[in-house]
Amino acid sequence: MHPDLEKLLDLQAKDLTLLGTDHRLQAIAEEIGELDGALDRTRVEVETARKLLIEGTQKREELERVIEAQRAVQEKRRTRIEQVKTAREVQALMTELDQARSVLARQESDWVKSAEHTQQLEAAVAGAEERLTAMETDQGGERSRLEEAKKGAEAERDVARQIREESAATVERSLRMRYDRLWLSRTTTVVVPLRGDACGACYTAVPRNRRSQIRAGTHIEGCEACGVILYPANGEG
Repeated sequence: MHPDLEKLLDLQAKDLTLLGTDHRLQAIAEEIGELDGALDRTRVEVETARKLLIEGTQKREELERVIEAQRAVQEKRRTRIEQVKTAREVQALMTELDQARSVLARQESDWVKSAEHTQQLEAAVAGAEERLTAMETDQGGERSRLEEAKKGAEAERDVARQIREESAATVERSLRMRYDRLWLSRTTTVVVPLRGDACGACYTAVPRNRRSQIRAGTHIEGCEACGVILYPANGEG
């Protein structure tokens, strides 16, 4: 085997180790994201419930003001009845009182419904807040575990990165650039063995003279179809 191929295989092994730590970090980030998403959805529920409660409270208070104003007007009508002199005027005021009383009764009924609805909204807010608090508590242990796992994976990645760079430094510059371009485009093994007469990655047949050069270790050859760098399998060459 060409000596530079051995260096590339070593570099590839380091890159695969580094890639493994990246995948672990990504998996941890996804788990944290799921926890964050659950919290965010519950926070939205809390905020929505609070907003509805504010609107419900404002509606109830507005009804209270309207009812108080109507009661004040009714009291003035009753006072006027004592002051009017003719039966016709009394009858007119009594009619107004009856009509206003009917309106006031409907408004008071609306206020009772509004008050009951407000109580339901208050219960909804309390329930949503309890769920949020419980979720934050429940997630505490899991978040601690994930944070520890993240720190460990980041430390391993830093070590793997340093080892990878040390390995990369031993590879001839132009060959390393070729390898890096392949790695960035595939993010998987880019130095692969010959499989019989074919490329071990895409199984495209490799011409005989190129196979011979690869097995003899005289040249570093790539697959014409997929571009990977080929080396003799099973200790050939």
